[in-house]
Amino acid sequence: MNANTEIDLDALHDAVIAAISAGMPSVASVQAYPDTSEPLSLPAVLVDLEDMEAAPDADPGTEQLAVRARWRARLILGFRTADVDRQVRKGAAQLAHLVHLNRWGQPVEPARVTLVGPDPFDPKLDQYEVWVVEWEQIVHLGASVWECPEGASVPETVYLGIEPETGPDHVGDYRQVAPEPDL
Repeated sequence: MNANTEIDLDALHDAVIAAISAGMPSVASVQAYPDTSEPLSLPAVLVDLEDMEAAPDADPGTEQLAVRARWRARLILGFRTADVDRQVRKGAAQLAHLVHLNRWGQPVEPARVTLVGPDPFDPKLDQYEVWVVEWEQIVHLGASVWECPEGASVPETVYLGIEPETGPDHVGDYRQVAPEPDL
């Protein structure tokens, strides 16, 4: 397992936006947390990280906090778009396919799409046709204890002590553990 799983939430947001922008070039605007009281350039995709729930079953063994990050991306088309009902569904399907198993070039688990469907719940978007793609993925928050700080070195020799003969008074009782031979 790669112990370098620390993420930067700003970098993850930027990577998601960049991947959607690149994967859906016909979308005029891909943004995170925009001011929806301002006019939108359409079609648009609005991305937000909805919440993060602790995921103890996904503990990476690095003393980082594993969380299940839940994301939402709304695909927004104007009502006057030709064949808007079909176009919004096709666009949402394209977006869901782009999200499916994506890691965004970041040290995160693959995205798992959980919902693709209409999103009638934001009154600020009533004048648009909106479909949502929701997904979740495990991310690790904080630094790994296995990352060595600048100037530190990774131990090369491991010693084994058996209780109760451990600690500073029993250093002579420890045995060096030999590395596994390369096969």
